[in-house]
Amino acid sequence: MKKIIILKWDSILLGVTSIVYGITLFVNGNILITYQLYRLIDKIFNHYDIGLIFITLGLLKIIGIWKDIELLKRVALTGLTALWAVFSVSFMLTPPANTVWIFSLSLALLAFGIALKGD
Repeated sequence: MKKIIILKWDSILLGVTSIVYGITLFVNGNILITYQLYRLIDKIFNHYDIGLIFITLGLLKIIGIWKDIELLKRVALTGLTALWAVFSVSFMLTPPANTVWIFSLSLALLAFGIALKGD
């Protein structure tokens, strides 16, 4: 188990961060409604849907690592890369100026880097 954690720490981080972010959005629906940053995303998804997507993809990534199921890891990684990229662009384009896009972009790039490594 220690070897898996050391070798796959970046994939585990991506999965866990996505799960926690999804739970936060799922439980706190006012985040998408209240903050102007999230209004663009709220037009596409409600907080339950987007929260469940983050949670599901994060769990799939963690399960894929734990059970060493390549297809599961790939599907989750592709979904997380796209999802974090959409969030990043949404935050870049939505006023007021903010730094949240940096967080989202870093997770999208982390996911892309994981894909490049083949993990």
